[in-house]
Amino acid sequence: MVSENDTGGGGWRTKATVALAVVVLVCFFLPWTSWQRGDAAPESYTGLGVLGLSFDAVGESHAGAVATVQAELQRRHDEVGKAEQKAEEARQKAAAAQAELEAKPDDSRAKRDAKRWTQAAERAAQQIVDRKAELARAQEEKHAFWTHYLFYIYPLLVLLLPLAALATPAFVLLGRRCAARGAATLAGVTGFLLFLSAHIWFGLPLLGTIGLGGWLTLAAALLIVPVAAGLEGTADAIDWINTRIGLGVAWLTLFMVLVQFILVLMRYVFGIGSIMTQESLIYAHGFLFMIVAGYTLMQGGHVRVDIFYRSAPARRKAVVDIFGVFALLIPVCCLIWAYSLPYVVSSWQILEGSRETSGIPGIFLLKTSMLIFVVLVVLQGIALAFRSMLVLAGLREDAGPATGGAH
Repeated sequence: MVSENDTGGGGWRTKATVALAVVVLVCFFLPWTSWQRGDAAPESYTGLGVLGLSFDAVGESHAGAVATVQAELQRRHDEVGKAEQKAEEARQKAAAAQAELEAKPDDSRAKRDAKRWTQAAERAAQQIVDRKAELARAQEEKHAFWTHYLFYIYPLLVLLLPLAALATPAFVLLGRRCAARGAATLAGVTGFLLFLSAHIWFGLPLLGTIGLGGWLTLAAALLIVPVAAGLEGTADAIDWINTRIGLGVAWLTLFMVLVQFILVLMRYVFGIGSIMTQESLIYAHGFLFMIVAGYTLMQGGHVRVDIFYRSAPARRKAVVDIFGVFALLIPVCCLIWAYSLPYVVSSWQILEGSRETSGIPGIFLLKTSMLIFVVLVVLQGIALAFRSMLVLAGLREDAGPATGGAH
């Protein structure tokens, strides 16, 4: 572990942390993004404007959902009315045809008309029953309108950003440097989550609407975490996240073995099958390899074909790792993210499920693992780069298990 003294003491870090927190706070009142509401012209919104806009958006989302359901119920009411009108017309024509048949019992055309309109009246009556049943089901359907209020998380995060940034210099003035760094780290993580969640929700086109204030806020948020927590502290936090996720998801290996054994017994002993059980293997396999990729990188477990790296000195390894992370790993992960995001978002929009009737209705969750893969691998790559920087600075002997060294 690298102590605070190893990195040159707490003075410059505290000053840099406060400076970045001030940047975040100032940028909160600069234009973050331009956005178009309805048919109005695009407007520029500061961080404070985004706060108000996001609060309004929750109410608009709830009202829109209620209006959609009410419009659907009204449409079904109208369908019942139309079915009743058609049924009444069919009954009248059937009655007229029957009266004509009674007046002309030997007329073949009258017989055909009477039969045709009688059948049409019966079909129209059945349509009334079907439409009323559909209306009843729609009226009884439970709509989770309350879930729209979960979107209040976003404006609360927007509010938390300036508060955490403001708390950073306040804690420094009170002499509580650890609390100041904690507040700064909270501001950095909050700023990153704000950008990431909005980016996922609105997709890649959002990037073209972000203003200078938004980009400065994101840059300051990304910088403030390693400055406040230190390179080693940030890398340790990333390791902790990937370790907990990796060790937890690793239990899917046992699940896959047991499920495969059960499937063999079901098929070859009892002669039965289960599509949902078979698909659970695909889900477990996908989650295992995608989500544990960051933990595997931390442990140096990915396939590595090299001639010179393993026997190279630690400083040369550090140079190679820094170049590999920033020139290869992160750009490739950005490409994966750019191509996967529309794919995942479209799946969430329809809550995509299995093509099989009895399959698992969670394809959208499986596809989301691609984005989780990118985030965890990039984070672990950054942790590797930070430790490699410490190696070059002479503060570590090696960059950890990822390079064949000690943790």
